[in-house]
Amino acid sequence: MTNFRLNLLAYSVMLGLTTGAVYANELEQLQEINVSGNTETVNVKEKKVGETQITAKKLSKQQASDSRDLVRYETGITVVETGRTGASGYAVRGVDENRVGIMVDGLRQAETLSSQAFKELFEGYGNFNNTRNDVEIENVKTATITKGADSLKSGSGALGGSVIFDTKDARDYLIGKDHYFSVKRATQSMNSQDTMSLTAAGRYKGFDALIVHTERNSNEMKNYGYESYDDKVVGIKREKTDPYSISRNSTLVKLGFEPTENHRFSVAVDKSTLKTDGQDLSYSLRPSSYVNTETSQGERLIHDKSKRENIQFSYENFTQTPFWDHFKLTYSSQKIKNKARSDEYCNNTNCIDVDNKQGLKLDSSDGTYKIKDKWGGYITGKGVEAGWSTESAYTDSHGNKISGFDYREVSTEHLLLDCSKLDCSKKYQVFIKNDENYTEKYLFEPRDIQTKSINGKTYGYIPTKSIPNSWGGVQSEEAFYVLPHSRGYSNNYYNDRDLNTNTKQLNFDFDKSFSLGKTNHSVQYGGLYSETEKNMVNKEGYKGANVQWWADNFICNEPISGTFPVQYTPYPNKWPGCQPKESAAGSSSYLIPVKTKNHAFYLGDNFTVTNWLGFDLNYRYDNVRHLPHYRLGQDPEIPRGLLAGTMIPIPDSALTGGNGWYNYNHADYIKNVQDNLNAIQKSTAFKHHSYNLGLNLDPTDWLRIQFKYSNGFRAPTPDEMYITFKHPQFSLLPNTNLKEEKAKTKEIAFTFYRERSYFTTNLFQTDYKNFIDLAYLGERPIDQSKSSYYPFYQSLNRDKAKVNGIEISTHLEIGDLIEKLEGFHLGYKLTYQKGRIKDSKPLEGYKKLLEHNPKYMNMALQDQPMNALQPTTSVYNLGYDSPNKIWGLDFYITDVSAKKAKDSFNPQWHSMIERQAENINTGAIETVPAKTVNGNEKVIDRRALWRNKHYTVIDAIAYWKPIKNLTFTAGVYNLTNQKYLTWESARSIRTIGTINRIDTETGIGLNRFYAPGRNYRASIQLEF
Repeated sequence: MTNFRLNLLAYSVMLGLTTGAVYANELEQLQEINVSGNTETVNVKEKKVGETQITAKKLSKQQASDSRDLVRYETGITVVETGRTGASGYAVRGVDENRVGIMVDGLRQAETLSSQAFKELFEGYGNFNNTRNDVEIENVKTATITKGADSLKSGSGALGGSVIFDTKDARDYLIGKDHYFSVKRATQSMNSQDTMSLTAAGRYKGFDALIVHTERNSNEMKNYGYESYDDKVVGIKREKTDPYSISRNSTLVKLGFEPTENHRFSVAVDKSTLKTDGQDLSYSLRPSSYVNTETSQGERLIHDKSKRENIQFSYENFTQTPFWDHFKLTYSSQKIKNKARSDEYCNNTNCIDVDNKQGLKLDSSDGTYKIKDKWGGYITGKGVEAGWSTESAYTDSHGNKISGFDYREVSTEHLLLDCSKLDCSKKYQVFIKNDENYTEKYLFEPRDIQTKSINGKTYGYIPTKSIPNSWGGVQSEEAFYVLPHSRGYSNNYYNDRDLNTNTKQLNFDFDKSFSLGKTNHSVQYGGLYSETEKNMVNKEGYKGANVQWWADNFICNEPISGTFPVQYTPYPNKWPGCQPKESAAGSSSYLIPVKTKNHAFYLGDNFTVTNWLGFDLNYRYDNVRHLPHYRLGQDPEIPRGLLAGTMIPIPDSALTGGNGWYNYNHADYIKNVQDNLNAIQKSTAFKHHSYNLGLNLDPTDWLRIQFKYSNGFRAPTPDEMYITFKHPQFSLLPNTNLKEEKAKTKEIAFTFYRERSYFTTNLFQTDYKNFIDLAYLGERPIDQSKSSYYPFYQSLNRDKAKVNGIEISTHLEIGDLIEKLEGFHLGYKLTYQKGRIKDSKPLEGYKKLLEHNPKYMNMALQDQPMNALQPTTSVYNLGYDSPNKIWGLDFYITDVSAKKAKDSFNPQWHSMIERQAENINTGAIETVPAKTVNGNEKVIDRRALWRNKHYTVIDAIAYWKPIKNLTFTAGVYNLTNQKYLTWESARSIRTIGTINRIDTETGIGLNRFYAPGRNYRASIQLEF
């Protein structure tokens, strides 16, 4: 099957188990295995194929703090890296994100906008927080990882597997006591994280309660060599990770009431908020026109937030009836909001718009507002002859002339003072050029500030002296404020975009155990009904930022048109130069709001026929319906230009002159928008029968053989079906005819076990069908006259894919073999897998390439490697636990093979290789040279541009309990200070877009993606 060689440690464990089992004189038929570091035991005969359960005790012992730590010492599963927005779900068996189910207390978590079109259009530019929400580790009681198709548990989405979390309950702590309290403090150096977690549980008569509150505050992850890189480097060549401040607050509250032993009512509230504030210094589009050459950083600030709130009510019945032993009814309401906000502006003192080279500042220490320079002295002014006129000339306190590019004069009539920020009872020194008699003065004079109130706001002004003139008007003095030359603020162009997922769900769950003849049955059955609303709300515009004193303390006094003598009126919502302080468009969206309804029924029976033969028969039926319901003029507006002409061409009557020019307010244009909406908003339904069939054989009391055959499905997400976009360079056509993706898993497992030790090896194969991917359709006309052609893409189903491999999981308590070594344990895990996506014909996106370059036909027809497959990974564990678990030490060695070039894929290869292509300006066929990458390499094939090399990482974790209620835990991670790049980080690097980029040609910036060097963690927990 593969070139895989069994590891010596695995052989040793298996040999020790089988030898001990054969020669044992009196060996009981053991069903339980004690897991090191846990107070609980694992029942071998209940352990499912491809399933791993991680307990809170284990997570605490390993000092886990997030989803990365959850799977740190697991193989065959990793988290998906997205850069600034963190992890986004998991990668299992060659698929990732929405193709791996995530559930918390029976509720599916928010899915990403998964269409490749959305990722290409928006996600790559950092404008959306398009990630799957994480779970607070301190709330987790158990995390069950299932590898292989698993729609039986998770419904739509669990193609490659699932991760199912169950949160803690008061009853977990109140065993033999009526109260429990714990306080935990933890720190870790790789991101300066500080954690405080409080847990309290209590019981009084029939009531019980639990509260878990956790606060985490951290900074960015420090890449290898973090301190050595220049923090002033910005853009794609930045080697140091971008600076972020991250906070996470989580509160879990559960209340229960048991009026009798057969009835239980409970309510749970689970709230968490993740905030990330920082600077995208590696952002590829630097607004250099706003800054001078000395500007160092700070032109794109981000404020991301992920907020989850789940309220759950449940009723449980423990009365034994012919139909159930236990019945649970649960109603859940979950709201998830993923926000991404970016503010793009220059926010330091070197910016041109806030330039103040002379360091001019307003000072009123002597009772009069005057202008001081950077030396702390007052500036002076006078008049100098310039030909036939007189000009102002200013000098600083050191006698140096101030350049005319460093100051500006503004008439006192055009500006008002903001009395909420300045003390208008003081005087203000203004510069007088000519008095009311037109006599030249050119000097500073202190003047009283007069005030007036308009609409409840008090303004200050400097009255100008005036006298009547000979022609019936008035002549006034010329008085000026002297200010820095720049406007005193930067324009902050912001994007504020929310992805909202709201779910309401009702669950009915029953279980019943009984015997029928010689067979023993454990039956579970039930159903659910859920409604999920997915929508998007975008807000964008600009407002002032980095505001300086000369823009903050003055208010525009704008002339009123048509008045003579000219009258003025204040505009507090405008800058001193009378530009609007902000401009905000109304709410908009790129996504048609869709309500998804799902009802499901499941039935399962795990039964034994004899003491060596058992079956797992499980079935589930799902009906998923997408109901789009966009209301033109009522919901957040989808720009009309994105809808018009996508499916139904724009009528010629809406043309306003040249090709491609339309009257967007024309009745026929608006009707075309509505017609396209009607064509797009087509309800769709997906029905699927899921099953999980298992055979369990126990031919001896030391060997267990298991077979599993299961399937799964994923209904297309609303964005894959309904999202539309139209642009001369990239247009997207909706597809309401997409089929659901399907997966089938076949797996066999052999488990050798003895007492507390075991050796398990799995052989598996998963076949996928109808993968949804983005395909190029070609250029299509958008109007009836065919005057405008746009390049259109569409989400389509691909043929099939296959993944197969082998997994090994072992645990050896050495005390089972050598009594004197009681407490020592060994562990070993390995996953080796390979897979390809198969297509019967080249993708549409290769059509233009092959038209002029037929030599690439074989390359285009090759099966596509699956980037979501991890390289071969092994995890070794050597540890010791003292008697009574007073102290212990574990070493974990993670060994990851290099990602082979032939097993990686570059989605942009067809636009990076040397090729013949049409010149869009001349129409001539020309040779386009291959792109240079990493300094001296040329792109010649489809391999990924960046891949991880082989690496080995060693972690050491110890715990100590000086007294029963107190636990110290500390660890050194990456003990040998290995410099390494994970495959997940490597494949997150983009070649297009503005974020997660490096300088492709030179490879500079790659260091930013390396994992942390040697780092430390420590925690202390007090329980009573």
